[in-house]
Amino acid sequence: MGGDAVRYAIGWLGWGIVLGVLLVATLVGLFSSDWKAAFKRVPWPLTALLALMLIGSLWSNYSWISAGAALVQMATSVFAVYLASAFDWREILRLFGNTLRVIIYSSVAFELFAALVTRSPIEPFFPNYEGDHPPAVAFYWTQGNLFTDDRIQGIVGNSNMLAYMCMIALVVFAIERAANTTGRWVSVFSFLAVIPMLLLSRSASIGFALVAVMAAAIVSIAAEGKTRDIRHRYYRIAWAVIGVGALLVLTYRAQIFSLIGKSPDMTGRTKIWKVVLQLIDERPLQGWGWTSYWVPWVEPYQGLVVINHVPYFQAHNAFLDVWLQLGVVGLGLFLLLIGLTFVRLWRLAVRHTSPLYLWPILVFVGIVTQNLTESRILVEIGWVILVLFAVKVTEPSESLEPLGKTVKLSRLKRLAKR
Repeated sequence: MGGDAVRYAIGWLGWGIVLGVLLVATLVGLFSSDWKAAFKRVPWPLTALLALMLIGSLWSNYSWISAGAALVQMATSVFAVYLASAFDWREILRLFGNTLRVIIYSSVAFELFAALVTRSPIEPFFPNYEGDHPPAVAFYWTQGNLFTDDRIQGIVGNSNMLAYMCMIALVVFAIERAANTTGRWVSVFSFLAVIPMLLLSRSASIGFALVAVMAAAIVSIAAEGKTRDIRHRYYRIAWAVIGVGALLVLTYRAQIFSLIGKSPDMTGRTKIWKVVLQLIDERPLQGWGWTSYWVPWVEPYQGLVVINHVPYFQAHNAFLDVWLQLGVVGLGLFLLLIGLTFVRLWRLAVRHTSPLYLWPILVFVGIVTQNLTESRILVEIGWVILVLFAVKVTEPSESLEPLGKTVKLSRLKRLAKR
């Protein structure tokens, strides 16, 4: 989490050293345990997708870069498999919660420092641009906008990434409290920090993602303990509401985005999608080769999309990015992986009585929805979460905590009365 913050602080070389040490520690931990059982739980669409990333380097214009990117993706996947095998769901929740608290509290302190002490934008210690000064405001670590009308960036250096972290944190902090993983005051201070950061980051895509999270929470809690027919009736109603809502947003997007202070083209995303679709049309079957983030010094990505002097290195839609890089077969495997993981996480959330098992499906729904306008799920923590959930949810039910005598709704009502 917060990879940009680490790179801004210690540079790409330092970042590479940190990742190298982490990979060695991961391999030691993984192979000192029952690693064969861990890898047997990896779903086949994920295995096929990773294999395609590597095989695709054979027909890529940038074969060595593509092969290297595929190996990095595999290393990231190994780390996620290790997390899934070494920790149970409650321990992973606690690990996520503590890490997110560090990021959120650091973001609060960082923005206060920029607004009250330096009273000016702060540049990265190791900048990702040429020249003495940033060519555009987007290159600052933070612009120091805490007490202005503009968006804040937090310690992660990006408003959308900060909002992404805050969305996950909201779910994690809520489930921590519901599952009695943290004390009341820890939860109170966590929410007091994360809510202002979320609001001040002003991310429209995260707003829509949170609506999806709330809908998933309501439907999954309501469906627990009901007969199959009633559950499926709830699901049909939910999908119908989602479909109507999506149609209304598409139809009245100009008015809706105007109300929240955004442009109808979603801050240039429609321009990016048009360019990406043109490239897809050139290689729809095999794709251009895997890179995860676009590599700016190779074709076709060199100078591909530049908006307001800021180059873009992703399609701002994970599904388009996979299609662009891995072709239609890769897109099919990715959709299958997403769908299979969703169904398994949903069953876990609905069939278990503990609120603990709500957090995976709620986080998953949030990041998948957000990745209709971002590609974060394909890199770093986004990919770790996807692989972690896809592998962890395949564990046998015997590894879960015992079922309670009451459904989640009753337990949550009792918690609310405290």
